[in-house]
Amino acid sequence: PTTPLPPSKMPAPSVRPLSQLTPFEQLVHSYSTGPPTLDKNEEARTIHHYLVPHPSSANSMLTIRQAWDFFPDECNLRFESATQDPPARVSYLLKVIPKQCNYLQNLHGGCAATLIDILSSTLLLALSKPGLFSYGGVSRNLKTTYIRPVPAGTEIRVVCELVHMGKRMALLRAEIQKLDGSVCVVAEHDKANTDPADIKI
Repeated sequence: PTTPLPPSKMPAPSVRPLSQLTPFEQLVHSYSTGPPTLDKNEEARTIHHYLVPHPSSANSMLTIRQAWDFFPDECNLRFESATQDPPARVSYLLKVIPKQCNYLQNLHGGCAATLIDILSSTLLLALSKPGLFSYGGVSRNLKTTYIRPVPAGTEIRVVCELVHMGKRMALLRAEIQKLDGSVCVVAEHDKANTDPADIKI
């Protein structure tokens, strides 16, 4: 049997001192870089659904943390704020780096989608409870609209907001903004609950 996702081992730095974060902000912050990286020395409690096949070998495994890496350390990902009050929302700051860019040295569309996928899911995990998205759910649809380019070196804000959270489905909205408030990317992230049926809500 699997168990709900634990917080990251190394959350992103926070813009504000951790002592100043509300309990809800501390919870969202704890998920800021995804599940912990697992290694071969990890105890037997290692959760199998963290692991996915490595594309180069049928016998080797790759952790989700490696598979979905958007280089949070190198881009200086920082937790900014979160609120549980309707609408629940979270914001992060980061600097776009060349590794995240296309050949024109603008933020790659796929990387933008990955940022939104992961960072909006931190909000859902913080709002979860046993039986209701405690595994983080899986994406059904991620509709992303690219409005303007984001050049390498640009400081950006990723803002994610919960629109709806039901027993089976959740919908989140997200924006990637420059610090002057101009919107560069907008997205809707539709997720399905994957908690086992025997866990009561």
